[in-house]
Amino acid sequence: MARRILVVGNNCQVAVLGGCLQFLAPDAEIAAVEPANFARFDSSPERLLAMAADFDLTVSLPFEKGPLGSLTPARLRDAARILVPVPTIVFPAFHPDIVYIAHKGRQYGSPMGDYHSALIVYGVAQGFSADEIVSLFRAEVFSRIGYLDDWFGARDSLLRSARAHGCDLDRLFAGWMRRGCFMHTVNHPKLFVMEDLARMALARSGIPARSARCEDVLPDPLSNSVWPVYPEIAARYGVPGSTTFKPPRGGFDFLADAVRCLDLRAMVEGSLAHYAQTPRIAEHCDRVRGWLGKREVRETLRPKA
Repeated sequence: MARRILVVGNNCQVAVLGGCLQFLAPDAEIAAVEPANFARFDSSPERLLAMAADFDLTVSLPFEKGPLGSLTPARLRDAARILVPVPTIVFPAFHPDIVYIAHKGRQYGSPMGDYHSALIVYGVAQGFSADEIVSLFRAEVFSRIGYLDDWFGARDSLLRSARAHGCDLDRLFAGWMRRGCFMHTVNHPKLFVMEDLARMALARSGIPARSARCEDVLPDPLSNSVWPVYPEIAARYGVPGSTTFKPPRGGFDFLADAVRCLDLRAMVEGSLAHYAQTPRIAEHCDRVRGWLGKREVRETLRPKA
């Protein structure tokens, strides 16, 4: 009889983890449940609890009561036959310029989907030209606003949150760093990271995994959007850097992906076009509001001729 594995969580990493588990344990039956597909399971916490009690393994990413109805991590843990906690991977050190901007429950968009550049938003708030905004992307600015000093805080936060969820990531994290930049964005890890989490879950539950690597066979679904590691930040951490952005688009089309990539100036110009419809967008960005309110930061964030 095929093993059955339930994956539960509250973000886009759930489906990718489920896919990795399916590849590594090809004879298993995988059910991956997140808010986006909760209705397919009749939006029923009781059904999920019954599945957890019946399935051979439940893999749980962090979630809170609400997105999955009355289901809570504690109820899932109590019901599951075997439960393995897996952390959500969030690591902003490579991409400290990324911010989300929302107002009244609605996410504002940019050429990079829901991701925004805080420096570009600041430039918009100050009425800078495209050339002036591009000039903000330099080592002096990055150093003064903390973009070169986020490594240890990001590492400690990730490892601490993983431990709080019942998972020790220290060994895996060290391996990821040997691969260079292991994130596409602040919350989109590369496929080998998700595979390592899947292998860990299978090993902890005694389910054998095939030896083939996911990245050698499968496309990386979280590479739909790719934010660059700015060269000055990359030099700090010893990884390759660039200023080329890959905006999101559904599906996998290699030629289309190549065409739609943006250099920094195109990203700035595209953002200016987006923000022309929401000229007061900086008011809804906490980081930019903080910069605008500090004279010493304003003195740093000046365009360079």
